[in-house]
Amino acid sequence: MGRYNQDIQLAKRGKAVCSYCGKKSFVNYIYSDGAPVADGVCGKCDRADNCGVHYPPREYFKDNPTFKPARFSQFRPQRKRPVITPPSYIDSSLMLDTMRGYEMNSFAKFLHSTFDEVAGADIVQANIERYAVGTSSRYGGSAIFWQVDQFGRIRSGQIIGYDATSGKRNHKQQNWVHSVMQENYPDYKLEQCYFGSHLINSADKVVAEIHQEWDAIPNMQKCEVEPIIYLFESPKAAVIMSIALMWGGCRMTEVPMATCSCGNLNPSLDSRKNPYNKIQVLKNRKVVLFPDNGKFEDWKAKGEQLKGFCKEVWISTAMERNLHPHAIDCEIEDGDGFDDVILRYVQAGKPIWDLIITCYGYHGQWQIV
Repeated sequence: MGRYNQDIQLAKRGKAVCSYCGKKSFVNYIYSDGAPVADGVCGKCDRADNCGVHYPPREYFKDNPTFKPARFSQFRPQRKRPVITPPSYIDSSLMLDTMRGYEMNSFAKFLHSTFDEVAGADIVQANIERYAVGTSSRYGGSAIFWQVDQFGRIRSGQIIGYDATSGKRNHKQQNWVHSVMQENYPDYKLEQCYFGSHLINSADKVVAEIHQEWDAIPNMQKCEVEPIIYLFESPKAAVIMSIALMWGGCRMTEVPMATCSCGNLNPSLDSRKNPYNKIQVLKNRKVVLFPDNGKFEDWKAKGEQLKGFCKEVWISTAMERNLHPHAIDCEIEDGDGFDDVILRYVQAGKPIWDLIITCYGYHGQWQIV
């Protein structure tokens, strides 16, 4: 057992309960990975006058010839840290060149036909441009949902065809910009970010402006204001929610974003450690999850995994009638998102503001972490 003496030393800090005198005065011998050889047994008691036992590893191993270290770093295979390489990016000039031709963009046409008369064409167009929704000639005129991260880097663009009348997505009409332009972007490494991630910086500036305005008012009692990320599954839902908020007069401290697929909300340990991962925009932020109908438990479980990473995580119950305490006066079908409820209200001529302000957060009931 002599070889086990390698890389074993007395711990420099922290004391254990001494097995001989019962006091918390025992300094363990530890392996190089910090694990004790035998907790409270193999080591030295600092109570020199009252106990003073010293049981070094050589003697411990001699007295316990069948002892097998449970943990010993040099005999245990070390986990290799994954090499994190930066993703590929799209030239900004390409994105800017697509932000026109909205008269042929099926998604833009649907938004204007639905919201122009109630919210105003300026608000609709402002949100199309805020979210960097581009136009592709593919599929007879489709939308490009550009994914721009919080640092302004363009990860790629998701091309999706819509029915300009119903606003329904055509699942057979979809692709990625880097895929259709493979000759220009060979060996492209896609690392998605949440759609709308770039808008968090604008929300931070609005919050700073609000605080400056309040500072200029003597003796004003301030309440807490901070950017809030609303996380949806589809880019369509994020844009429609943003139109609704701007229509309602919000200062846009709320930032609707989209995961772009149900599997893209993935708060794994590896994703937290990857500085390029989409989840980084949620770090130390207040986040509200908006699961589609039927996905509540899945999203709630993922939200619980964000504990210690986000400042707060809430979940909207708006798509679950048995959980939501506020009456929603329209049909809710399987797979519907909150944007479908907004659209049904608008198309029926019903006011949507009460719907928006009660979509989450009542009495702190659905704060996950």
